[in-house]
Amino acid sequence: MENASYIALSKQMGLQRELSALANNVANANTTGFKGQRVLFEEYLEQPRIGEKLSYVLDRAMAFDFSEGPLQSTGNTFDLSITGQGFFVVDTPGGPRYTRTGTFKPDQDGNLVTTEGYPVLDENNNPLSVPLDQGALTIDSLGFIRTRDGAEIARMQIVEFEFPQAMQRAGSNLFISMGEPLEAQTAKVVQGALEGSNVNTLSEMSRMIEVHRSYERASNVIQQEHDRMRDGIRRLGKPVNA
Repeated sequence: MENASYIALSKQMGLQRELSALANNVANANTTGFKGQRVLFEEYLEQPRIGEKLSYVLDRAMAFDFSEGPLQSTGNTFDLSITGQGFFVVDTPGGPRYTRTGTFKPDQDGNLVTTEGYPVLDENNNPLSVPLDQGALTIDSLGFIRTRDGAEIARMQIVEFEFPQAMQRAGSNLFISMGEPLEAQTAKVVQGALEGSNVNTLSEMSRMIEVHRSYERASNVIQQEHDRMRDGIRRLGKPVNA
């Protein structure tokens, strides 16, 4: 292959990664609290010879879209969402994980857990326990859980991160971070509502079509370069007097 083929191939590799990200976004368009991802591209310049520059495509990283999804009212006591920057904290066998998905419920012991059974943590990093015999409970915007008569039970732990883009996905609705969690400053808890996915299906599908067409154009460049090289080799190998 010559340089044109290598350049087209680098573009194809980046487009493949972007297509995978788009497909995952579309597949989770109805996943509560899901955050879409984008591929960050960068130009990589190489100078193989004096006066010559080659421009390659380099997919540098995956970036999260942490914009808020639409709120969907459910009326359920333990369906919670967060407006503003912030994450609920849950305890898993692998350590604390962070989520925007507030589909919680009390287990048989009265601990508030996720749909996977992971305990939700309070502000002291303890499993959040709620009484099962107190009737309706209220959860205010700061995460305080109270009984019907106003008695305070506990406060949910809501955190944020200085560099949220450094977080990594640990499943469709959980995140892990090596950064130190900070107490959320602008987050507000909304009781009886869930945050929907922030994926715009129509936009993602349109982008998928664009990526597919770009991939085909790169394939055509590679095929044309292959044909050109093949024809050149044939001419060079043809006898002069043939």
